[in-house]
Amino acid sequence: MIGLVVAGLLLGEIGMRCIQDRLSVDVGHLRSFPQRANELTTAPRHPQILFLGNSMTRYGVSTEAFAKEFTAQTGLVPATMKINPDNTALADWYYAYRNYFFKPDHAPDILMIGFEGGHLRDKPTLHPGRLAQYYCDTSDWPELCRYDLKTFEDRAAYLVCAASAMCSNRDRLQRRFLDTVIPGYRDGSQELNLRQKSLAERKLPPPTYNRLREFLRMTRVQNVTVVLASMPIAAPYELDPELLDVLREEGISLVDCRHIPGIVPEMFPDGVHMTSAASQIYSHYLADALAQRMNSVKLPALSATAR
Repeated sequence: MIGLVVAGLLLGEIGMRCIQDRLSVDVGHLRSFPQRANELTTAPRHPQILFLGNSMTRYGVSTEAFAKEFTAQTGLVPATMKINPDNTALADWYYAYRNYFFKPDHAPDILMIGFEGGHLRDKPTLHPGRLAQYYCDTSDWPELCRYDLKTFEDRAAYLVCAASAMCSNRDRLQRRFLDTVIPGYRDGSQELNLRQKSLAERKLPPPTYNRLREFLRMTRVQNVTVVLASMPIAAPYELDPELLDVLREEGISLVDCRHIPGIVPEMFPDGVHMTSAASQIYSHYLADALAQRMNSVKLPALSATAR
């Protein structure tokens, strides 16, 4: 009996590893991180610009529209790349950058981080299993235990997910199944998650930004120019004064994109993700803002034509 269970688990694991890229667009994206990092940082064009964020960045940033406007404003033809895993925040972006870009000759010239609300606050990742399978290695264990894996159960589950693609993607499998058997499941669960997130954030202690500071220290070591963009969504939101203080102390530029002319709430069908029309406006605005900063301040990462 035990042998049958083990055999079933092994077959399930082999099957998952064979189909995981087809399971979700996001899984294929996660698995492409090493290739994407290499493609960007070996590109002959400069500046090399990395857009880091979540699905808001995936839908919101048109690299083609950005590059066209940036070239028109500066005369430079940039190399661009997006790293935008779904439903993530700084907890995930920290490890993605550390393990794929914080390496010799792997730093972009410019790092543009798109965020809204509490994306940059200190809080555990929502997906430790995905960190285990796609982002992290043993060198990350101290940070994982400090920020994300607080209990013995968390750490044990993480280690299982590091070995098992089936375990790390169990939420995706569950969602696929429930999408099939329950009409409207995806939309209903998304609405429930948003409400739970809103309630949870009301109970949070005052936000801290220690991991953001650690992230920025990595980029300083590499002489990377970091630009943050507060992205537009359908509902208005405020920027945390503590976050603004951190950015001033760290000398980080902020492009406030919350109220871009021409982008209206109707351009966010689900309240968060932009339509293609909004994406074009946002990308042009972002490129223009970066070009203006380059013209007014000599950005250190752009002082040379190549690394």
